[in-house]
This record gives sequence, C-alpha cells and structure tokens, in this order.
Amino acid sequence: MVRYAAHRLAADDDPDAAEALSGAADRLDRTLLAPLRDVLGDRDLVIAPAGPLHGLPWPALPSLAERPVTVVPSARAWLRARTSPEPRPGGHVLLVAGPGLEHAAREVASLRRLHPDARVLHGPRARAEAVRDALDGASLAHLAAHGEFREGNALFSRLRLADGPLLVHDLDELSAPPALVVLSACDIGRGDEGDAVLGMAGVLLALGTATVIASVTPIRDAAAPAFMSAFHTGLAAGLPPSHALAAAPSTPGVLGVLCMGGG
Repeated sequence: MVRYAAHRLAADDDPDAAEALSGAADRLDRTLLAPLRDVLGDRDLVIAPAGPLHGLPWPALPSLAERPVTVVPSARAWLRARTSPEPRPGGHVLLVAGPGLEHAAREVASLRRLHPDARVLHGPRARAEAVRDALDGASLAHLAAHGEFREGNALFSRLRLADGPLLVHDLDELSAPPALVVLSACDIGRGDEGDAVLGMAGVLLALGTATVIASVTPIRDAAAPAFMSAFHTGLAAGLPPSHALAAAPSTPGVLGVLCMGGG
C-alpha cells in the first residue's frame, strides 16, 4: 500500500493517495520500527530489506523522516562498500541529461554551477556508449534520464539515452566504476524482490561503486532539480551521501529516492 500510494503521489497531488500513504506508513512504522525505538535512538540506520520490503520508499515512514538511512543488499555488501578503497585521485565529475525529460537540462545546469569542471553530456552527445565510457574513472556521476525497471528481469532495466538504452549489463564493461552514482530516474533503484543485487543500483555496488543514489518509485519531473541541487549542495559542504539526502527537502515527488551502499 505504501508503494502504491507513493506511485500515485509521484504523478499528482492526490489527497486520497496522500491519506492512504500516511495511514499505511504509520501502520508499517509501528510494525517494523516501533519495537526497535529504544535501540535505534537517533543514530543512522542501515537496512538490508528482505522479500516485499525491496522497493519500499523508506523515507515515507515517520520514524525515518530526515534520518540518514542507507539501504543495502546485505550486511556484507555494506561492509564492502564502507571499506572500499578511496577513489583514485583526479577522478572527474560526470553530468548527463537524457532525452525527452523536461527537467533534465535544468537539473544538470544547476549542478554544473556546483561542479564547473564537470564533463557534461546532453542532447545528441548523451549516447549510451559515450555515457558508459565517461562513467569509467569518475569520482561522481549524475545521470538524469528516463528510467525503466523490468519487472521479473531486472538485468534488462535501462536508462534512455540519445541513441537508445543503457542497460544494466552494459555496466559490466566498466573497469573503474564511479565512487558515487546518482541516478535521477524513475524506478531505476529497484531490484527483483528475490535478489536485491539484480538491478542497476545493485550491479553498480557489486562492481565496486561505494554509494548509489536512486529512486524505487517514479520521480516527479518538476520536483527533481531543486531536490538534487539541495542534495549536491550538502555533498559539497562535506556531508556523507546519506546525510546529504536526509537534509534535502523531501516532497511526494521524490519520496522514493534512497541512499544505497556505503552511505
């Protein structure tokens, strides 16, 4: 019910969906987190979800609003991400704006003010092969594009680029995946319920990316630029990704954006 209501709210400010989300999130919060309240305190939280909890927009739960939360496929994956080597010195920043997405150019333009030396691919230059090659060796990569999660076959999930899709299995060719990847795209953070490592975010983490920021629900186009700008401003101020994400003003249009990996 939380996922369904979050999907509806990402498309429109529907009062019925908002009420459904609030009620379902409260009930889920009482079931999952209320018994742990004394243990959790106000500390950061790392969640390795199982079964139907894959794809849950965790920030919708009242106990997790504005709390730094990191979602991981497993405790082992979290430890690997936390202990991964520091990015190679000289890694570049990559900003990509995919086609047919109204907010993408504005989103990338706002981030370019924070990263004036970034490599920028947009319009006809944002081709799948060019983007994949530019990901290699980056310290930070931000991709704003249409995303498609393939239910039941997550390895064929994709980002739509100028000349066609960038598929999950295309990432296998990266020799030095970016340390931090932000996927500003609908649903692209999801994995198959039985195996969270399947899907674009899970594959990037398995390849060696320390942290992936991605959404498990649709993203409202108009809400993304301001939200992503606030997130990157937090990063530039020295906040860890999970803290920068928690500090960014959240709205229903970006409710499903999660921090995955090392946090």
